[in-house]
Amino acid sequence: MSSSSKYFIGIDLGGTKIAAGLANEKGKIIKEIVVPTEAQKGHKEVLEKIKEAIRGIGNKKLKQVKAIGIGSPGTVDYENGIVMHPPNLPGWKEVNLKKIIGDEFKITTYVDNDANCAALAEAKYGAGIGIKNFVYVTLSTGIGGGIVINGKLYRGAIGAAGEVGHISIMKDGKKCSCGKYGHLEGLAAGGAIHRHYGVTAIEVAEGAKEHKSWAFKIINEVADIIGMGFANIINILNPELIIVGGGLSNMGETLLQPIRFALKKYALPLPFESVKVVKAKLGTQAGLQGAVSLCLK
Repeated sequence: MSSSSKYFIGIDLGGTKIAAGLANEKGKIIKEIVVPTEAQKGHKEVLEKIKEAIRGIGNKKLKQVKAIGIGSPGTVDYENGIVMHPPNLPGWKEVNLKKIIGDEFKITTYVDNDANCAALAEAKYGAGIGIKNFVYVTLSTGIGGGIVINGKLYRGAIGAAGEVGHISIMKDGKKCSCGKYGHLEGLAAGGAIHRHYGVTAIEVAEGAKEHKSWAFKIINEVADIIGMGFANIINILNPELIIVGGGLSNMGETLLQPIRFALKKYALPLPFESVKVVKAKLGTQAGLQGAVSLCLK
């Protein structure tokens, strides 16, 4: 690496892990590390983990880093870089991540919702290339979304657009991590699978590979709920594409096919016939690549 080279750092902040990537001036990630979030220890400990990840990935090149982009779960005040109250990060309330990280490293810092970041990355490098209207949905520990309308990211009036994990699916349903009841995330996210069925999403995926009937039962039940949520999305927004990312998307067609089946059952015919449900091309890298993209605008 030349001493005159310029670099960017992307941070994908998740409920269980923090991914950090060092990218060259063209936005290509050339180095990546992952550290545990340890969210249960509170926001101060997580902030230290973020700083640890930045130092670890930047190492001796921090002076050549021109900007840091951070994708965070939950609603984000994009203009001011404030993370409001992400359900998967206990104790976080209006944390000014932009100022905290910017002041710590004296580097320009950008913060946005993690699913928004992933949507930007898929639009530029992945399944969303050339698509003007699509919704990116991340199925992971939680569920989030990024909405692209007429080729532009839609953030809504206060930056809270795209919280598809909190679509109400079931009256008096299971309690969601946000404290409300019957939300998509509280019924079908990775965390919900663990709480409801006593197995992790990874164990379900492994069970499906081994053709275990219990695994397919869980997948079909979860896919039916996700399909119901997706039906709400397409009935309202009529996108060309729903791009599915996050850890659960690694199941591929094993999960996507029953989601499409459920979507047909719940959605109106016209928006259903005009939409495709596909796996994110960038996979679990979408959030990290999107965080880097925040630096390249």
